[in-house]
Amino acid sequence: MNALREFFGTTDRSHGMIAWHYFTDDQDPVNETTDFSFYDARENIPTRSAEWRMYYSGSFLARAKVGDRLYIARSQSGQLFGLVFEDGSAWLRAAESLFGHNVSTRKLFSIPRNQLERQELELLRGQILDQLNLSVVIPATPTDEQIMVDRYSSGFPSTKEMALFARTQVEVDLHDPDETLVRWLNREEELFRALEKVIIGDRLRQGFEDVDDFIQYSLSVQNRRKSRMGFALQNHLAEIFTQNNVRFSPQARTEGNNRPDFLFPGEAEYRNERFDADLLAMLGVKSTSKDRWRQVLDEADRISNKHLCTLEPAISRNQTDAMRNRQLTLVVPDKLLPTYSQSQRREIMNIRAFIDFVRTKQVTF
Repeated sequence: MNALREFFGTTDRSHGMIAWHYFTDDQDPVNETTDFSFYDARENIPTRSAEWRMYYSGSFLARAKVGDRLYIARSQSGQLFGLVFEDGSAWLRAAESLFGHNVSTRKLFSIPRNQLERQELELLRGQILDQLNLSVVIPATPTDEQIMVDRYSSGFPSTKEMALFARTQVEVDLHDPDETLVRWLNREEELFRALEKVIIGDRLRQGFEDVDDFIQYSLSVQNRRKSRMGFALQNHLAEIFTQNNVRFSPQARTEGNNRPDFLFPGEAEYRNERFDADLLAMLGVKSTSKDRWRQVLDEADRISNKHLCTLEPAISRNQTDAMRNRQLTLVVPDKLLPTYSQSQRREIMNIRAFIDFVRTKQVTF
Protein backbone atom coordinates (compact mmCIF):
# COMPACT_ATOMS: atom_id res chain seq x y z
CA MET A 1 0.00 0.00 0.00
CA ASN A 2 3.03 2.32 -0.18
CA ALA A 3 1.83 3.61 -3.56
CA LEU A 4 -1.55 4.55 -2.11
CA ARG A 5 0.07 6.19 0.91
CA GLU A 6 2.25 8.19 -1.47
CA PHE A 7 -0.85 9.10 -3.48
CA PHE A 8 -2.77 10.37 -0.47
CA GLY A 9 0.37 12.01 0.90
CA THR A 10 -0.58 11.49 4.52
CA THR A 11 0.26 9.42 7.57
CA ASP A 12 -3.13 10.20 9.08
CA ARG A 13 -6.55 8.68 8.50
CA SER A 14 -8.39 10.36 5.60
CA HIS A 15 -11.87 9.99 4.19
CA GLY A 16 -14.14 11.56 1.60
CA MET A 17 -16.06 10.77 -1.59
CA ILE A 18 -14.82 8.94 -4.66
CA ALA A 19 -16.47 8.90 -8.12
CA TRP A 20 -16.20 5.41 -9.62
CA HIS A 21 -16.34 4.77 -13.39
CA TYR A 22 -16.21 1.43 -15.18
CA PHE A 23 -15.40 1.49 -18.90
CA THR A 24 -15.96 -1.38 -21.34
CA ASP A 25 -16.26 -1.35 -25.12
CA ASP A 26 -19.58 -3.17 -25.31
CA GLN A 27 -21.68 -1.03 -22.97
CA ASP A 28 -22.08 2.52 -21.72
CA PRO A 29 -19.82 3.55 -18.82
CA VAL A 30 -21.17 2.71 -15.37
CA ASN A 31 -20.81 5.44 -12.73
CA GLU A 32 -21.30 5.54 -8.97
CA THR A 33 -20.17 7.82 -6.14
CA THR A 34 -19.42 6.38 -2.71
CA ASP A 35 -17.54 7.34 0.43
CA PHE A 36 -14.06 6.01 1.18
CA SER A 37 -11.58 5.82 4.05
CA PHE A 38 -7.81 5.44 3.97
CA TYR A 39 -6.33 4.42 7.28
CA ASP A 40 -3.74 2.44 9.17
CA ALA A 41 -5.45 -0.72 10.40
CA ARG A 42 -2.82 -0.94 13.16
CA GLU A 43 -2.96 2.67 14.28
CA ASN A 44 -3.98 1.56 17.78
CA ILE A 45 -1.10 -0.91 18.02
CA PRO A 46 2.02 1.26 18.27
CA THR A 47 4.32 -1.77 18.52
CA ARG A 48 3.32 -3.03 15.08
CA SER A 49 4.32 -1.61 11.70
CA ALA A 50 1.64 0.29 9.79
CA GLU A 51 -0.83 -1.62 7.61
CA TRP A 52 -2.54 0.87 5.30
CA ARG A 53 -5.90 0.03 3.77
CA MET A 54 -8.36 1.79 1.51
CA TYR A 55 -12.01 0.99 2.19
CA TYR A 56 -15.02 2.13 0.19
CA SER A 57 -18.72 1.55 0.75
CA GLY A 58 -20.72 -0.53 -1.69
CA SER A 59 -19.47 -3.15 -4.15
CA PHE A 60 -18.59 -1.21 -7.29
CA LEU A 61 -15.38 -3.15 -8.00
CA ALA A 62 -17.35 -6.41 -8.14
CA ARG A 63 -18.01 -5.44 -11.77
CA ALA A 64 -14.32 -5.73 -12.62
CA LYS A 65 -12.78 -8.87 -14.08
CA VAL A 66 -9.33 -10.36 -13.75
CA GLY A 67 -6.92 -8.31 -15.87
CA ASP A 68 -8.94 -5.07 -15.79
CA ARG A 69 -6.94 -1.95 -14.90
CA LEU A 70 -7.68 0.37 -11.98
CA TYR A 71 -6.48 3.96 -11.85
CA ILE A 72 -7.10 6.16 -8.83
CA ALA A 73 -6.73 9.80 -9.82
CA ARG A 74 -7.20 13.16 -8.18
CA SER A 75 -7.98 16.42 -9.97
CA GLN A 76 -6.33 19.71 -9.06
CA SER A 77 -9.48 20.65 -7.15
CA GLY A 78 -9.08 17.53 -5.01
CA GLN A 79 -11.88 15.44 -6.52
CA LEU A 80 -11.10 11.72 -6.36
CA PHE A 81 -11.82 9.28 -9.20
CA GLY A 82 -11.67 5.50 -9.32
CA LEU A 83 -11.35 4.55 -13.01
CA VAL A 84 -11.68 0.88 -14.00
CA PHE A 85 -10.90 -0.11 -17.59
CA GLU A 86 -11.70 -3.41 -19.27
CA ASP A 87 -8.59 -5.35 -20.22
CA GLY A 88 -7.74 -4.91 -23.92
CA SER A 89 -10.39 -2.24 -24.46
CA ALA A 90 -10.11 0.96 -26.47
CA TRP A 91 -10.88 2.76 -23.22
CA LEU A 92 -7.75 1.27 -21.64
CA ARG A 93 -5.56 2.45 -24.53
CA ALA A 94 -6.96 5.94 -24.01
CA ALA A 95 -6.15 5.75 -20.29
CA GLU A 96 -2.61 4.57 -20.98
CA SER A 97 -2.08 7.53 -23.29
CA LEU A 98 -3.62 9.91 -20.76
CA PHE A 99 -1.48 8.73 -17.86
CA GLY A 100 1.58 7.93 -19.92
CA HIS A 101 1.94 4.37 -18.68
CA ASN A 102 1.53 1.00 -20.37
CA VAL A 103 2.12 -1.52 -17.60
CA SER A 104 1.37 -5.20 -17.19
CA THR A 105 2.31 -5.47 -13.49
CA ARG A 106 -0.45 -6.27 -11.00
CA LYS A 107 1.28 -4.25 -8.33
CA LEU A 108 0.21 -0.77 -7.28
CA PHE A 109 2.39 2.03 -8.60
CA SER A 110 2.26 5.80 -8.36
CA ILE A 111 2.63 8.30 -11.22
CA PRO A 112 4.01 11.56 -9.77
CA ARG A 113 2.14 14.71 -10.65
CA ASN A 114 5.23 16.38 -12.13
CA GLN A 115 5.66 13.41 -14.47
CA LEU A 116 2.10 13.83 -15.76
CA GLU A 117 2.62 17.54 -16.25
CA ARG A 118 5.66 16.93 -18.47
CA GLN A 119 3.57 15.12 -21.07
CA GLU A 120 3.06 17.07 -24.26
CA LEU A 121 -0.42 15.71 -24.99
CA GLU A 122 -2.79 18.55 -24.17
CA LEU A 123 -5.19 17.90 -27.06
CA LEU A 124 -5.17 14.18 -26.40
CA ARG A 125 -5.73 14.67 -22.69
CA GLY A 126 -8.63 17.03 -23.22
CA GLN A 127 -10.34 14.71 -25.67
CA ILE A 128 -9.89 11.68 -23.42
CA LEU A 129 -11.19 13.54 -20.39
CA ASP A 130 -14.25 14.56 -22.39
CA GLN A 131 -14.65 10.97 -23.55
CA LEU A 132 -14.46 9.76 -19.95
CA ASN A 133 -17.02 12.38 -18.91
CA LEU A 134 -14.61 13.66 -16.28
CA SER A 135 -15.07 17.30 -15.38
CA VAL A 136 -11.53 18.63 -15.03
CA VAL A 137 -10.89 22.37 -15.14
CA ILE A 138 -8.41 23.62 -17.74
CA PRO A 139 -6.56 26.48 -16.01
CA ALA A 140 -6.30 29.84 -17.77
CA THR A 141 -3.18 31.92 -17.23
CA PRO A 142 -3.47 35.59 -16.24
CA THR A 143 -1.40 36.48 -19.31
CA ASP A 144 -3.85 34.78 -21.67
CA GLU A 145 -6.77 36.40 -19.89
CA GLN A 146 -5.25 39.83 -20.42
CA ILE A 147 -4.46 39.09 -24.06
CA MET A 148 -8.07 38.13 -24.73
CA VAL A 149 -9.63 40.97 -22.75
CA ASP A 150 -7.48 43.51 -24.57
CA ARG A 151 -8.57 42.13 -27.94
CA TYR A 152 -12.14 40.95 -27.33
CA SER A 153 -13.49 42.97 -24.44
CA SER A 154 -16.98 43.10 -25.97
CA GLY A 155 -17.60 39.36 -26.15
CA PHE A 156 -16.73 36.14 -27.97
CA PRO A 157 -15.35 36.55 -31.51
CA SER A 158 -16.53 34.47 -34.46
CA THR A 159 -15.05 31.00 -34.76
CA LYS A 160 -13.05 31.99 -37.85
CA GLU A 161 -11.65 35.08 -36.16
CA MET A 162 -10.75 33.07 -33.08
CA ALA A 163 -8.94 30.45 -35.17
CA LEU A 164 -7.03 33.09 -37.11
CA PHE A 165 -5.90 34.86 -33.94
CA ALA A 166 -4.82 31.58 -32.32
CA ARG A 167 -2.63 30.80 -35.33
CA THR A 168 -0.77 34.08 -34.86
CA GLN A 169 0.02 33.12 -31.27
CA VAL A 170 2.09 30.00 -31.90
CA GLU A 171 5.04 29.04 -34.10
CA VAL A 172 4.60 25.93 -36.22
CA ASP A 173 6.36 23.95 -38.91
CA LEU A 174 3.92 23.83 -41.81
CA HIS A 175 5.82 20.85 -43.21
CA ASP A 176 4.36 18.85 -40.31
CA PRO A 177 0.58 19.23 -40.68
CA ASP A 178 -0.25 16.83 -37.84
CA GLU A 179 1.79 18.73 -35.26
CA THR A 180 0.64 22.05 -36.72
CA LEU A 181 -3.03 21.14 -36.35
CA VAL A 182 -2.57 20.01 -32.75
CA ARG A 183 -0.65 23.13 -31.75
CA TRP A 184 -3.21 25.44 -33.35
CA LEU A 185 -6.07 23.63 -31.64
CA ASN A 186 -4.27 23.64 -28.29
CA ARG A 187 -3.58 27.35 -28.48
CA GLU A 188 -7.13 28.19 -29.49
CA GLU A 189 -8.46 26.12 -26.59
CA GLU A 190 -6.20 27.95 -24.14
CA LEU A 191 -7.24 31.37 -25.43
CA PHE A 192 -10.93 30.47 -25.56
CA ARG A 193 -10.94 29.21 -21.97
CA ALA A 194 -9.11 32.36 -20.85
CA LEU A 195 -11.74 34.60 -22.45
CA GLU A 196 -14.53 32.36 -21.20
CA LYS A 197 -13.24 32.63 -17.64
CA VAL A 198 -13.37 36.43 -17.78
CA ILE A 199 -16.76 36.75 -19.51
CA ILE A 200 -18.50 34.04 -17.51
CA GLY A 201 -16.93 35.31 -14.31
CA ASP A 202 -18.44 38.74 -14.93
CA ARG A 203 -21.82 37.18 -15.65
CA LEU A 204 -21.73 35.12 -12.45
CA ARG A 205 -20.95 38.20 -10.40
CA GLN A 206 -23.99 39.93 -11.89
CA GLY A 207 -26.21 37.12 -10.65
CA PHE A 208 -29.37 35.60 -12.16
CA GLU A 209 -33.05 36.42 -11.86
CA ASP A 210 -34.05 32.85 -11.02
CA VAL A 211 -33.12 29.19 -11.51
CA ASP A 212 -34.44 29.10 -15.09
CA ASP A 213 -32.28 32.10 -15.97
CA PHE A 214 -29.21 30.33 -14.57
CA ILE A 215 -29.99 27.04 -16.36
CA GLN A 216 -30.51 28.80 -19.67
CA TYR A 217 -27.17 30.57 -19.35
CA SER A 218 -25.42 27.35 -18.31
CA LEU A 219 -26.79 25.53 -21.36
CA SER A 220 -25.60 28.31 -23.65
CA VAL A 221 -22.08 27.94 -22.21
CA GLN A 222 -22.10 24.18 -22.74
CA ASN A 223 -23.45 24.43 -26.28
CA ARG A 224 -20.82 27.02 -27.20
CA ARG A 225 -18.07 24.74 -25.98
CA LYS A 226 -19.40 21.73 -27.89
CA SER A 227 -19.89 23.50 -31.21
CA ARG A 228 -16.73 25.61 -31.07
CA MET A 229 -14.29 22.67 -31.20
CA GLY A 230 -15.91 21.33 -34.37
CA PHE A 231 -15.66 24.72 -36.06
CA ALA A 232 -12.08 25.14 -34.82
CA LEU A 233 -11.12 21.83 -36.40
CA GLN A 234 -12.72 22.83 -39.71
CA ASN A 235 -11.09 26.27 -39.74
CA HIS A 236 -7.59 25.00 -39.03
CA LEU A 237 -7.88 22.14 -41.52
CA ALA A 238 -8.88 24.63 -44.22
CA GLU A 239 -5.75 26.65 -43.50
CA ILE A 240 -3.58 23.54 -43.57
CA PHE A 241 -5.01 22.50 -46.94
CA THR A 242 -4.43 26.02 -48.28
CA GLN A 243 -0.84 26.09 -47.04
CA ASN A 244 -0.23 22.70 -48.67
CA ASN A 245 -1.61 23.90 -52.04
CA VAL A 246 -4.51 21.47 -52.00
CA ARG A 247 -7.60 22.52 -53.96
CA PHE A 248 -10.89 22.22 -52.09
CA SER A 249 -14.34 23.70 -51.54
CA PRO A 250 -15.64 24.01 -47.98
CA GLN A 251 -19.31 23.30 -47.29
CA ALA A 252 -20.01 22.63 -50.97
CA ARG A 253 -23.52 21.69 -52.03
CA THR A 254 -24.11 18.14 -53.31
CA GLU A 255 -27.18 15.91 -53.74
CA GLY A 256 -30.22 16.55 -51.59
CA ASN A 257 -28.83 19.86 -50.40
CA ASN A 258 -26.12 18.04 -48.45
CA ARG A 259 -23.01 20.00 -47.53
CA PRO A 260 -19.87 17.92 -46.87
CA ASP A 261 -17.27 19.84 -44.90
CA PHE A 262 -14.63 19.55 -47.65
CA LEU A 263 -14.85 18.53 -51.30
CA PHE A 264 -11.69 17.99 -53.36
CA PRO A 265 -10.89 19.51 -55.81
CA GLY A 266 -14.14 21.48 -55.55
CA GLU A 267 -17.85 21.88 -56.04
CA ALA A 268 -17.60 22.73 -59.76
CA GLU A 269 -15.77 19.50 -60.52
CA TYR A 270 -18.20 17.49 -58.42
CA ARG A 271 -21.20 18.92 -60.28
CA ASN A 272 -19.55 18.28 -63.67
CA GLU A 273 -20.73 14.78 -64.61
CA ARG A 274 -17.90 14.52 -67.16
CA PHE A 275 -15.31 15.00 -64.44
CA ASP A 276 -13.75 11.66 -63.45
CA ALA A 277 -15.32 10.59 -60.14
CA ASP A 278 -12.10 8.74 -59.22
CA LEU A 279 -10.39 12.14 -58.93
CA LEU A 280 -12.90 13.38 -56.37
CA ALA A 281 -12.52 13.12 -52.59
CA MET A 282 -14.48 14.28 -49.57
CA LEU A 283 -13.68 14.81 -45.92
CA GLY A 284 -16.24 15.05 -43.17
CA VAL A 285 -15.15 16.76 -39.94
CA LYS A 286 -16.48 15.86 -36.49
CA SER A 287 -14.49 16.57 -33.34
CA THR A 288 -16.25 13.58 -31.78
CA SER A 289 -17.65 10.95 -34.09
CA LYS A 290 -19.48 8.39 -31.89
CA ASP A 291 -22.55 7.30 -33.91
CA ARG A 292 -22.57 10.57 -35.88
CA TRP A 293 -20.03 9.21 -38.36
CA ARG A 294 -22.90 7.71 -40.34
CA GLN A 295 -24.11 11.21 -41.19
CA VAL A 296 -21.28 11.69 -43.70
CA LEU A 297 -22.10 8.55 -45.71
CA ASP A 298 -24.84 10.22 -47.76
CA GLU A 299 -23.16 13.59 -48.28
CA ALA A 300 -21.52 12.87 -51.65
CA ASP A 301 -23.03 10.11 -53.77
CA ARG A 302 -20.37 10.31 -56.51
CA ILE A 303 -17.62 9.44 -54.02
CA SER A 304 -17.71 5.81 -52.88
CA ASN A 305 -14.73 5.91 -50.51
CA LYS A 306 -15.21 8.70 -47.99
CA HIS A 307 -13.01 10.11 -45.23
CA LEU A 308 -13.78 11.47 -41.77
CA CYS A 309 -11.44 13.59 -39.66
CA THR A 310 -12.06 13.32 -35.93
CA LEU A 311 -10.37 14.14 -32.64
CA GLU A 312 -12.05 11.26 -30.84
CA PRO A 313 -9.51 8.90 -29.27
CA ALA A 314 -9.77 5.16 -28.83
CA ILE A 315 -12.78 4.33 -30.97
CA SER A 316 -13.62 0.67 -30.45
CA ARG A 317 -12.72 -2.07 -32.92
CA ASN A 318 -16.40 -2.77 -33.58
CA GLN A 319 -16.97 0.87 -34.57
CA THR A 320 -13.96 1.08 -36.87
CA ASP A 321 -14.94 -2.24 -38.46
CA ALA A 322 -18.39 -0.80 -39.17
CA MET A 323 -16.76 2.27 -40.73
CA ARG A 324 -14.54 0.14 -42.93
CA ASN A 325 -17.51 -1.92 -44.07
CA ARG A 326 -19.21 1.32 -45.15
CA GLN A 327 -16.05 2.44 -46.99
CA LEU A 328 -15.27 5.22 -44.54
CA THR A 329 -11.65 5.91 -43.58
CA LEU A 330 -10.74 7.72 -40.36
CA VAL A 331 -8.28 10.61 -40.44
CA VAL A 332 -6.76 11.58 -37.08
CA PRO A 333 -3.69 13.56 -35.95
CA ASP A 334 -0.58 11.55 -35.14
CA LYS A 335 -0.88 12.12 -31.40
CA LEU A 336 -4.19 10.28 -31.26
CA LEU A 337 -2.91 7.16 -33.01
CA PRO A 338 -1.48 5.52 -29.84
CA THR A 339 -5.04 5.22 -28.50
CA TYR A 340 -5.89 2.82 -31.35
CA SER A 341 -4.74 -0.78 -31.67
CA GLN A 342 -1.99 -1.75 -34.10
CA SER A 343 -4.50 -3.38 -36.45
CA GLN A 344 -6.71 -0.27 -36.41
CA ARG A 345 -3.78 2.02 -37.19
CA ARG A 346 -3.19 0.20 -40.46
CA GLU A 347 -6.61 1.43 -41.61
CA ILE A 348 -6.34 5.01 -40.30
CA MET A 349 -4.72 8.00 -42.01
CA ASN A 350 -2.95 10.84 -40.27
CA ILE A 351 -3.28 14.37 -41.66
CA ARG A 352 -0.10 14.12 -43.75
CA ALA A 353 -1.22 10.86 -45.35
CA PHE A 354 -4.61 12.34 -46.25
CA ILE A 355 -3.00 15.39 -47.87
CA ASP A 356 -0.75 13.10 -49.93
CA PHE A 357 -3.78 11.01 -50.89
CA VAL A 358 -5.64 14.06 -52.19
CA ARG A 359 -2.56 15.41 -53.95
CA THR A 360 -2.22 12.22 -56.03
CA LYS A 361 -5.70 12.92 -57.37
CA GLN A 362 -4.84 16.51 -58.28
CA VAL A 363 -1.55 16.03 -60.12
CA THR A 364 -3.26 15.72 -63.50
CA PHE A 365 -4.93 19.15 -63.47
